[in-house]
Amino acid sequence: MFNTGRGRVAKPSKVRRRLGYTPEVRAVRQAEDEVNRMSSRLVDAMGIPGTPSHIPAAAVPCSGIDPDFTTYYRVDHPWALWEADADGFDTAMDNLRTRLPEMGWRITKDGPMNSRARNPEITAVHTTSRHHMVIEALKTRSGNLKPQIDVTLVSPCYRAPEGTDLSRA
Repeated sequence: MFNTGRGRVAKPSKVRRRLGYTPEVRAVRQAEDEVNRMSSRLVDAMGIPGTPSHIPAAAVPCSGIDPDFTTYYRVDHPWALWEADADGFDTAMDNLRTRLPEMGWRITKDGPMNSRARNPEITAVHTTSRHHMVIEALKTRSGNLKPQIDVTLVSPCYRAPEGTDLSRA
C-alpha cells in the first residue's frame, strides 16, 4: 500500500508502476457523466425492453493507490436492467457480443458464471478508455428474486484536479 497515513499519497512514479498507466487529471463530475453515458449506450446495445435502475455513477477510492480518497479516484456504476423478460436475456447477450466490439470494447470473458446457476456473463475492457465491465444475465436466482441483468461498469483511476475535495465529490 502506498498510503501510510491520512493525506499521504504515493508519488506519481509509484502510481504509474502500480497501475501500468499515468492517471489522467479529470474532474469528478466529468468522469461520472462519461460512465453514465457509457451505461446508457449499454442499455441500448442490449436491445431488449426493460427498466434500468436509476443509480448514478459515483467516485470511489482508487484501490491500493489512495485509500484515503484524497487525490486519486475511480468511478463505479453498478446497475441493473429490471422488468425485462428472462426469455430476452439470450437476445441481450447475443446483441452485446456483436455490438460491444463495434463500440470499442474487447470481450475478455464470455461464458457461464462460476456459480450453481451458471448464468451467462460477459466481461469486457474498453480499448481506448480503460473502462471495464461485467454483465451478468441473472435468469436463475435463488428465493423469490426476479430475473435481471446486472452491470458493473468501472473507470480507470483518475487524478482529481488540484483543490478538489474528493470527500465532497
